[in-house]
Amino acid sequence: MNNLKNTPIYSALKICSAIALSCAFLSPSALAGHSASAGVSVSSTAPTHHNTDRIIIKYKNTSPLSTATTLSATTLNQMSQVAGTKLHHLHHMANGAQVLQLDGHKNAAQISQIISALQTDSNVEYAEPDLILQALFTPNDSRYNEQWQYFEAAGGLNLPLAWDITQGQGSVVAVLDTGYRPHQDLAANIIAGYDMISSTTIAQDGDGRDADASDPGDWAPADACATGSAASNSSWHGTHVAGSIAAVTNNNTGVAGVAFNAKILPIRVLGRCGGFTSDIADAIIWAAGGNVSGVPNNPNPADVINLSLGGTGNCATTTQSAINTARNLGATIVVAAGNANTNASSSTPANCQGVVTVAATNRNGGKASYSNFGNVVDVAAPGGSARTGIAGAILSTLNSGTRAPANDSYRFYQGTSMATPHVAGAAALLYAVNPAITPTEVESILKSTARTFPATCNQCGSGIVDALAAVNAAGGTSTNPTPPPAAPPSAPPSDNTLQNAIALTELNATRSTDLNFTIEVPAGANRLNFQISGGLGDADLYVRLGSAPTTRAYDCRPYINGSNENCPINNAQPGTYHVMLRAYADFSGVSLLASFNENTAPPANP
Repeated sequence: MNNLKNTPIYSALKICSAIALSCAFLSPSALAGHSASAGVSVSSTAPTHHNTDRIIIKYKNTSPLSTATTLSATTLNQMSQVAGTKLHHLHHMANGAQVLQLDGHKNAAQISQIISALQTDSNVEYAEPDLILQALFTPNDSRYNEQWQYFEAAGGLNLPLAWDITQGQGSVVAVLDTGYRPHQDLAANIIAGYDMISSTTIAQDGDGRDADASDPGDWAPADACATGSAASNSSWHGTHVAGSIAAVTNNNTGVAGVAFNAKILPIRVLGRCGGFTSDIADAIIWAAGGNVSGVPNNPNPADVINLSLGGTGNCATTTQSAINTARNLGATIVVAAGNANTNASSSTPANCQGVVTVAATNRNGGKASYSNFGNVVDVAAPGGSARTGIAGAILSTLNSGTRAPANDSYRFYQGTSMATPHVAGAAALLYAVNPAITPTEVESILKSTARTFPATCNQCGSGIVDALAAVNAAGGTSTNPTPPPAAPPSAPPSDNTLQNAIALTELNATRSTDLNFTIEVPAGANRLNFQISGGLGDADLYVRLGSAPTTRAYDCRPYINGSNENCPINNAQPGTYHVMLRAYADFSGVSLLASFNENTAPPANP
């Protein structure tokens, strides 16, 4: 997710890795890769930023400091002596961690030394840099006939028929981004959110955290985000993302949203030059209905959380903890893969566990040139490409102001930031037809019902999200469906027999132990697929026809990190398929799904 490109390419976030001794710090303009409104131009590579002035530290539950909401002057002085620099307490986080400000900016090597020194205290659970994340986007210039991503056969989401079943009523989607503008084509679907930015410099609205999630603009002068960084105009990125999810529809104005009867919960986490990991983590927890110190409770917990943001590095412990909390509260987290045309395993939070990571496709259904890829990618969705003209990008709501807000407008952007809200909107449709659905089930359905890529898109996940197929799989049957009753988490049946397209959830195993299953596949079946997803830890998937697989004998074994693996079986044969989940490391909360299409002949004509 570094070197994010915008055409506007709005993709995800930009994170700085102190461990890697570099901190990619991109402004929205630096994220732009191509400008479709004036031909196609490519910006220079964004400068890197090597400094940060904040760290996150969390004490073990056995320490008295684990429950402290602030730190005393004595404690801070002792910590400062250990760290070799003056430390100032900023605020307490929802997960119990403390955010500390250093006495001035330090480079990555200095930050690493400070963290190592603090971790010599046996009471410290972890310490890590409070990194800056930034919007990944692609701005372009500018209604429903221009929104090819909804209805075209090659690159579209198959939305029109899904809308005959649901339009997202009752669902809430949190957009963690630059905030929102009260656009005439969006405002009716906005509910009260929050500004979670703690830094007044980044916020640019004159105050810290408050209940005003509106976007004052994220423009930046030259050298503001990094030495040598160019000046940039306000991106209004959050407004564009929100419009893709839930722009007001059937109002004879502008554009349509994927889940246009859902509500948008705007949470401002990105401002000038991006946003801090600590603010984003607190926002994830608050969005899902969790408690954040000093912030009023969220009366409208989100079903879906959209993170069209990212950066480079490993998944931060702070971020993973927030994601785990949100999932436990029932929220599905959808994340942009990034715009660097590189493996998303090095992009965060795309590489975190328990998220739906989204790659971007172009109008032909192939990989968008800028999109990240790799085994951490779950699905793909239209992110657009202006290489063949502006009409190939994604049109949504915007504002015409270059710095401060001005007039409502529309504009074409491209990026994984544009692909992500399409998937978040599709997830909102699933919650609308089945409010009891779980994050694991949402991810499983989106992946298992995704359609095959019509053009080349290597390592872009299981396919392009198919809204109609996903809604049907979630239980949608009518324009006003009655949600199915909530069911307890499923467990392996006593005979460990799988059923077609029915996921087994909450699977657990300890290291080096196995879980074994079978499924009967009839003659004529096609599109046979086995997949595991969600949860924590590392489960490995093995599949074999006719007899139980071993670590040496199998028909399919993805063998990748984590517990998100896929085994498509070409030319499926009738018979008993055996499945083994082997715990490379302890795993929990994993889902297993086997699915196939039955080739039943149509009835004879009368």
